[in-house]
Amino acid sequence: MGLANRLPRPPSRRYRVLVLADDPVVISAAEGAARAERRGSPTVVRSGREALAQLTAPGDALPHLLCDPKAMTADWPQVLANLVDPSGTTNLVMVSANDGNTMLPPDQRRLVEALRTAPAALAPLPPEPVEALRDGMARGEINVRYQPIVRVRDRKPVMLEALARWHRDKVTIPPSAFVPLAEKFGLLSALSVQVTRCVARDLPTLPQALRLGVSVNLSLPLLLSSDLLPAVERVVRRTGLHPSKLLFELTESTEVEDRSALHRTLVRLRAAGHPVLLDDLAQRDARRPLLDLPFTGFKLDRSFVEAMPDDAAARNEARSLMRHAEAHGQVVVAEGVSDERVWRTVQGLGIHLAQGFAVGRPLPAAALPVWSLAWRAGGPARGVHRRYAKAFR
Repeated sequence: MGLANRLPRPPSRRYRVLVLADDPVVISAAEGAARAERRGSPTVVRSGREALAQLTAPGDALPHLLCDPKAMTADWPQVLANLVDPSGTTNLVMVSANDGNTMLPPDQRRLVEALRTAPAALAPLPPEPVEALRDGMARGEINVRYQPIVRVRDRKPVMLEALARWHRDKVTIPPSAFVPLAEKFGLLSALSVQVTRCVARDLPTLPQALRLGVSVNLSLPLLLSSDLLPAVERVVRRTGLHPSKLLFELTESTEVEDRSALHRTLVRLRAAGHPVLLDDLAQRDARRPLLDLPFTGFKLDRSFVEAMPDDAAARNEARSLMRHAEAHGQVVVAEGVSDERVWRTVQGLGIHLAQGFAVGRPLPAAALPVWSLAWRAGGPARGVHRRYAKAFR
């Protein structure tokens, strides 16, 4: 089997224990605790860089990181940045052979108890959430995580999706809590502009190979707004970001009442250099007629994609959508590619791009080069689907 046709590693890591330590006493205690909990042998690393490589690798989030402070290195801030995210929180357990007063000593019984502790829940909305969100945006509390998207044919990274995160008082408030709030109280436009600014700030810091197109989620009213393009153009001019690097995803599932207005908007945005995707197309989706509009492509909903390995009707509908995409020169992205089985189904259907935990979780920009190394470890890219490569160069 060619390396380009398979995932680089088994994505299921939900029971594994990661140990960052160099002290034999700490390592021995961690190994004993993992065996007692039937977690298998823990993965032992001795530097923050090695820990970061494990935390950012494709697959489920690791449930626990046991860490000896003496093993912390200059990469520790990046390790911490990867530990808390709505896509999968990792429980951090500090353990030391020398100081049992401020952290767990390497006692196997106490470490077993720590491994039985679920990761901390994400923070709820603060009191007076609308004002808190408005103030948080003003103070720069909104940051962005980037989820990689790869071409299925050759596994080459071609795109990133920008996902807003609200980090407030050292905790993370999930987007499922604050994005609907922003939409309800008229803050979605300001939120989207702030996400765009984060993208423009982060992209130049990445290696050239990872300065990919980045998609930003927009609701229908915001996409149709006459203020959108001028606001985006101001960000592009101020930062020097090339327009083709900034894509938009139409996320809202409400009915489009004025197809002509949407058509004009899509033409205007594409003329300005911004590709636009239709997001979250579900099985038997009533929005399918919108695919006749000049979208650059569309994304298949996670539940649709996850059903494909076992559901012949889902596969048949995917084939129909692929025929439509081929006829219209559109790119198709499969969301929710969570394991090797889903990957191979998506590959067999000829779907162009894949996104999901089996490819990579949402990551801080600084962690993307480490993810890229882990992804490339699965083998060299082979071949290029040239017809669709141009849209995401």
